[in-house]
Amino acid sequence: MIILIDYLYRILVKVAKICYLKLFFRNLPKINTWTEWTEIDNYFGVLSTDPYFKRFRRNRILMDTMDYQRFDARKSSINLKNSGILEPKVGRPIKPFLLRNSLNSGHQYRHLLAWMSTTSLNLNSIERIVEFGGGYGCMRWLVSQVGFNGTYSIVDNSGIQKLQLRYLKEVGTYSQLEKTNWVNTIEDLNPNLEKNDLFIALWSLSETPTEFIKNALSKLDKSNCHLLIAFQHDFHGRKNTEFFEDIFKSATRSEIKDVAGKIHSTYIFR
Repeated sequence: MIILIDYLYRILVKVAKICYLKLFFRNLPKINTWTEWTEIDNYFGVLSTDPYFKRFRRNRILMDTMDYQRFDARKSSINLKNSGILEPKVGRPIKPFLLRNSLNSGHQYRHLLAWMSTTSLNLNSIERIVEFGGGYGCMRWLVSQVGFNGTYSIVDNSGIQKLQLRYLKEVGTYSQLEKTNWVNTIEDLNPNLEKNDLFIALWSLSETPTEFIKNALSKLDKSNCHLLIAFQHDFHGRKNTEFFEDIFKSATRSEIKDVAGKIHSTYIFR
């Protein structure tokens, strides 16, 4: 039964991508995930404007890069609903049949649960969360729903920041926005990463240029902050394990498998 639902959902997602690309987003620049990053960043900035924002979650580029659509997150999406957390309709997210949350929100939720289960820590014990690569703002929204009341910093590029700010204005409260700030680099954080901070980088850090990874990991390794990191072993031919294997000696590592049982990534928890 689940296989059939997954198959039907795949059809739904594919049809949505094509239809909305041809109709609602037809006047946007024609780009793909291999385009220069500055163009993609500007593209996401445009998605924060009207009329595109009201259906931005159905944009093909965003779905391919930020909006997790794999059915293995279904259980986590259900758990999120059973916890009383229902995802806002802002941006018209695609939600699988009978679910009140998208697979992306469930995907984010399972990372938080994995970190809390492994470290025996609660988000309420964290003073600040620093997220490297904030997507469209889903994680920021989610942590506030599960009880986090500290400050939140997002390290990201300017165009994407516009989309995150617009999204959080629509789904959040004034107090949440007041506690949220944006910077372009880790070096811009004020104060620097500290003991009661949680640094989150879910595949984002391992998708950055090589020199940037080396610099960022060096700074993180010297800090004593908590970590919720996931990195893919291979990124377009680059072996990311070479950068991550000799750091964070006190951290716990856990392999991540796909639905077929293949190991493709690794968690780092601290």
